[in-house]
Amino acid sequence: MAIMADIDVTEIRIILEDLSKEQLTNILEKNGWDYKGSEKVLIKEIMTKISHDIIIEELEALGAI
Repeated sequence: MAIMADIDVTEIRIILEDLSKEQLTNILEKNGWDYKGSEKVLIKEIMTKISHDIIIEELEALGAI
């Protein structure tokens, strides 16, 4: 998990912006949240509702980082 220290909030957002709406929705739902809105707001929801460490783990699982 050494990668976590190397990724800041801005980098997380940039990586999330490259994901599909389905992938973003899956991250949110997998972590107990439900959202059916625009992709831009979906990223904001992920960034505010889910711990950044968990987001990084999800991105690693997707192979995005």
